[in-house]
Amino acid sequence: MKHQRNKLLELSTWVVQKNVFIKTLLSNLIKSWKVTTTSKRAKVLKAHTDYFFSRLIKITGQYEENDAKRECIRFIKENIDWEETGKKVLNTLLPKYKEAWNQSSFVADYKMWYRAWDWAPKIMLKLL
Repeated sequence: MKHQRNKLLELSTWVVQKNVFIKTLLSNLIKSWKVTTTSKRAKVLKAHTDYFFSRLIKITGQYEENDAKRECIRFIKENIDWEETGKKVLNTLLPKYKEAWNQSSFVADYKMWYRAWDWAPKIMLKLL
């Protein structure tokens, strides 16, 4: 039903551009541990980041060690670039989150001042 979709999680781009944009934002967030963006983009990125890490933790719980690593690599390659950020996720972030038994809230958001040219509210997202 059309009336039950969440309009807050929509960006004003096409589907292909939206997917590429979210992948780029997620890669930048993982690479630099924080990213500053507008409020609407921050909501979308936070939801996608929570889904990404909770899915990885679920994959590691479902399979044995070798199969879980293979499936995690496949899932990471689908969602972010593998060369820089994928290895960082697999080697540092995933064991840390798995140890802490987190199922959600992998990102903290902080409200910042407004952008200078259009006064859009800025939000800084940080990985926990």
